[in-house]
Amino acid sequence: MWWNLALSLAMLFSVGFSQTQANDLAGGPLVEPYDLPDVLTTWRHIANEQVIFPLDMAEFPVRIDRNRQLLVDNYFIATAKNVSREVHRPRRYEGNPIVVPEPHDPKLQRRDNRVVCKFVMRFDEAPRYRMWYWGHPDWHAWKDGHTIRFGVGYAISDDGKNWQKPNLDMFLFEGSNLHNLVMPYGLMHGLFYEPDEPDPQKRFKALINVETGRHGNKRDPVIPTGYYLHTSPDGIHWTGNLEKCDVPTPQGMGYVFPPKSIGDTSRFWWDSLRQKYVGDVKFVLPGTNRVRGVMESDDLVHWTRPTPTFHGLEGDNQIYGHRGFIYQGMYIGMRWVYVKGRSRAHSSYVELDCSRDGRIWTRVGAKQPFMAFNPKKDTWDAGKMRPVAMFEEGDEVWIYYNGMPTDAEMENPDFPESQRVGNSIGLAILPRDRFASINGGDETGALVTRPLDFDGSTLHINGETAEGGKITVALMDRSGKAIEGFGHGDCHPLQGDSLDMQVGWQNGSDLAAFNQSEVRLEFHLDNAKLYSFWVD
Repeated sequence: MWWNLALSLAMLFSVGFSQTQANDLAGGPLVEPYDLPDVLTTWRHIANEQVIFPLDMAEFPVRIDRNRQLLVDNYFIATAKNVSREVHRPRRYEGNPIVVPEPHDPKLQRRDNRVVCKFVMRFDEAPRYRMWYWGHPDWHAWKDGHTIRFGVGYAISDDGKNWQKPNLDMFLFEGSNLHNLVMPYGLMHGLFYEPDEPDPQKRFKALINVETGRHGNKRDPVIPTGYYLHTSPDGIHWTGNLEKCDVPTPQGMGYVFPPKSIGDTSRFWWDSLRQKYVGDVKFVLPGTNRVRGVMESDDLVHWTRPTPTFHGLEGDNQIYGHRGFIYQGMYIGMRWVYVKGRSRAHSSYVELDCSRDGRIWTRVGAKQPFMAFNPKKDTWDAGKMRPVAMFEEGDEVWIYYNGMPTDAEMENPDFPESQRVGNSIGLAILPRDRFASINGGDETGALVTRPLDFDGSTLHINGETAEGGKITVALMDRSGKAIEGFGHGDCHPLQGDSLDMQVGWQNGSDLAAFNQSEVRLEFHLDNAKLYSFWVD
């Protein structure tokens, strides 16, 4: 009854003000109209830090903890003069590639020519490093005369550099020489280790993307395409129900807006800072535009609506994949920038991005590669680099990535056989914190922070100087006035190249008196680079 009354009143007011017929519904459409070019333009600019954060925060205080504070974005910066931001590239580990496909056995019908890393985890007990990867690339026999696609391989390491494929002999396929498969189907797009799980049989969880089975050469639906939740006590022996699709991802729906499915490079991970499961998902928009979005869950089954994060910045470049990692209390991200037409294998290099909340991501040093194409095209990873895991190891950051040669290398008979076999896995190494720096040149660069609240006594920086260069730091009050005894003239100049330089002044280095007092730091950079700072 109340609904009829409300509808009658709505119609009465509608007639009174807009001459709507009495039997028309009041209101408007359920969704706002849009122009697709506007959608693509909006997504293209959404990771621009200045666009997504329009308010000048120079006067707003910010609290910092004991983590090292990176200068990859403008979060801490109130003012800056005569400085630039430079993205720094990790070095390739000299022992690369660290995991390669099995050697070809001419007696076998086919070769297992791909190893594509999905997840690497580090543990306190042996084996300390464990890797799950796409090990079997094609269709194979399944029950009831059907076939199913892919298989999950497993590798272990004590030091993270030297890897072995254990002989498990759990799943053996005709025409294959693989003995280390832990799952006979699917791609592992989500992996979670939960040691506090009450059921010890479910301490490992995985979301497995399963593609449609088929009869012979016909792709008849046998198993609905989607993500299936699997559990395991050890990451090796898995149990899952292929009759219940936990996250459906229908195929064959076309490139439309809004998209009707998430793509094949989506990744699901546990955000320990926010205590959420996160889906870093791929969409393909009209025009075959590959873009990214983020969604969240509390139980791996029920997910929030995704929001956009990345679109290609220019030209035909697209975002084929993305991985975000927790680092020193924030998030460091790496985008796989796909360059169309470079090779048949979706060639992609890597750019940096970051986030302070895990939801909103911004580009770091836009257009500066973090892992760049090899111009000589003479290595196993010259055609493709796709990072998938990252760890802090002492004074280094280790980045595991998938690589692949270019078409020319794959077709060159003189190229080493060991490197000419599709996807392999490598390691890149970066000095601690050195993702990006704020640089000053011949003319002194100056950077002033927002007011900082901290608890600690000693200021440290990660920096380097050229010959004759120096870094000095001054303390200022919230208004920008220099604090007596802590000016640039009082600071002991910092020189050299160190991951940990302790800042001191003529009166000492103890900052305990300035705890929680909204102090600004002013850095002067003379032919110097500043990567991070922290108070301990």
